[in-house]
Amino acid sequence: MPCRRYVIYVAWNDKKYKLGMSANPQIDLSFLNHNEGYDHIAYISSPLPLAVSDYVLSTISKPQERIGKDYSSGLKLPLVSSPARSVKRIIDAKFKQVKKELEQLKEECFLEKPLHFSSKSISIDYFSLHRYEDALEDILAGRIYYRREIERRLKERGIELDNLDVLLHLSTLRGQVQQVPSIKIAEPDRMVCNRCGHHERIKKAYCNVGKRECYFCEGCLMLGESKPCEALYAAPARPRMQENYVKSVRLNLDIAFSLPQYEAFEALARFVRKDSLSEAMVWAASGAARPEVAYGAIREVLKRGGRVLFGIPRKEIMEEMNYRLTQAFPGVTVAGVRGKVTKAVKDPDIVLASAYHALKYYRNFDLVILDEAEAFPFRACDMLVNALRRARKTDGKYVYITSTPDPAMYARAQRGEVKVIMIPLRVHGIPLPVPKMIVEKDIQGERKIPDSLFGLVRETIEEDLAQLLVVVPDQGTSARIGAFLREKFMEMAYGDADRLLMSTGCQDEEQQRKVNSWVRGEFPILVTTNLTRRGDVAPNTNVIVVYADNPTFDEGALLQLAGRVGWSDSYPTGKVWFIASRMTRPIEGAIRKINLLNEEAEKKGLLETGAVKRSDLKS
Repeated sequence: MPCRRYVIYVAWNDKKYKLGMSANPQIDLSFLNHNEGYDHIAYISSPLPLAVSDYVLSTISKPQERIGKDYSSGLKLPLVSSPARSVKRIIDAKFKQVKKELEQLKEECFLEKPLHFSSKSISIDYFSLHRYEDALEDILAGRIYYRREIERRLKERGIELDNLDVLLHLSTLRGQVQQVPSIKIAEPDRMVCNRCGHHERIKKAYCNVGKRECYFCEGCLMLGESKPCEALYAAPARPRMQENYVKSVRLNLDIAFSLPQYEAFEALARFVRKDSLSEAMVWAASGAARPEVAYGAIREVLKRGGRVLFGIPRKEIMEEMNYRLTQAFPGVTVAGVRGKVTKAVKDPDIVLASAYHALKYYRNFDLVILDEAEAFPFRACDMLVNALRRARKTDGKYVYITSTPDPAMYARAQRGEVKVIMIPLRVHGIPLPVPKMIVEKDIQGERKIPDSLFGLVRETIEEDLAQLLVVVPDQGTSARIGAFLREKFMEMAYGDADRLLMSTGCQDEEQQRKVNSWVRGEFPILVTTNLTRRGDVAPNTNVIVVYADNPTFDEGALLQLAGRVGWSDSYPTGKVWFIASRMTRPIEGAIRKINLLNEEAEKKGLLETGAVKRSDLKS
């Protein structure tokens, strides 16, 4: 399909003027003449790529000018008696601004002066197009799609339109549909993908269709190319028939909460019911959070006929969460969306969306929940967090459950922009193990194996009688540390070193087999690169992070690794060591956050009393 080009224009009559952009501005004039009485239009740019036209229009105009502005309302122009003279000055001034902005973008303007046209230049068959408006609205309600996706869904309904572009554009002019470039220009030298939110992964390419330099987003390429010349169309969800009518929703929750979990459950229900803030962060000690703490908030939304989106970071827990929610909310429709959906549930009350399916929703849900925010791929993939925020209605709520708070979210919480609900300790009520920092300056650059390493290994297996997880930045280092420890064990006549330890990494085809063997306790020491699966834990464990100042270990990764320790009742006082050549911001931040959780637990008097149970949540 050829790249569509858009013209920036000024439309006017004897009372007001407005600015807009269009691939066919004659349609705009016909519509504006028919509906709002505009009878003239002037093109103030040559045809431009959508992203360029969108950026220039937003730069040279104010919101009121894009809606329609009276000549007399705040014009910074000399007073003149004739509207014709006023609009001529406006058009000339805007034309000069367009040329200036295009120069900054290194785009050519082929117009030497604005082109003027009068009304009634084109006739539109509004009656024929009106027949398909309901189908288009139904397809787009609460979604964001490309034109090709809309066309495909219309065909699935037996509708084929030669003038789909006209229908989409008229819906945009009416304000029913929002049109944005797939990749927008945020600044002259900075682009952002409107589909996934990435800006650092926009790559330059040559477009064979447009015969010019173009761009695409590498971050969401697996969903098809996102380009500056292609439009995305979005529309908010329509109100549901039952919305705002309070009804009874039964919550069948046959589990036991710790006291901090129960307090979080109640706090989230209050947050949804009456809090003025739109976002909440449930900050939990690693292993202390559970998705059920959000069920009170879910019930509040369902009672008023609202819809809930539950972000699922890993597809393997999709079916489990579907079952748990179905059991917890009898009579409520729950649908999981992942892969190629073969059986759709019409307008479900709760949607479980994994991975990239969240990118298709737009202003659709009254409550959006992201659980296990630190788990792969959510912690490493901002685009999915952006997608979940976009899926929330403008007056909806967003809940972020995490044990490794994102620095940006944490900063917003510190400013009071996000409500913070803390679960500061685990069920056993013992303080979280605080990592001990060991500085060895001569290991900078990771050329030298830390002197303290083998002593900590012996302390773990000889004194603590525990298992040990030694975490390193990369697979090469894993092999080197593994070889070093084997040699030390052989020197001390420990016996078969292979029965004591294994080393692995993400490039090892047998990684999961080795990890599973370690989890089962078949050998005590595992040397590995950073683990991504939260289930890869053993109950009696110490952790050593070697070269913790390596950029691989951001604050979230260090918090997650420290959380592998002390979660079990059998060994709640496990040990964590960070070995590094220097203190870094991520190391300092991880230690500070663990101390903050312990301080909060102590302040609330929860230490060693956290096992108080509450299970009276069925009402």
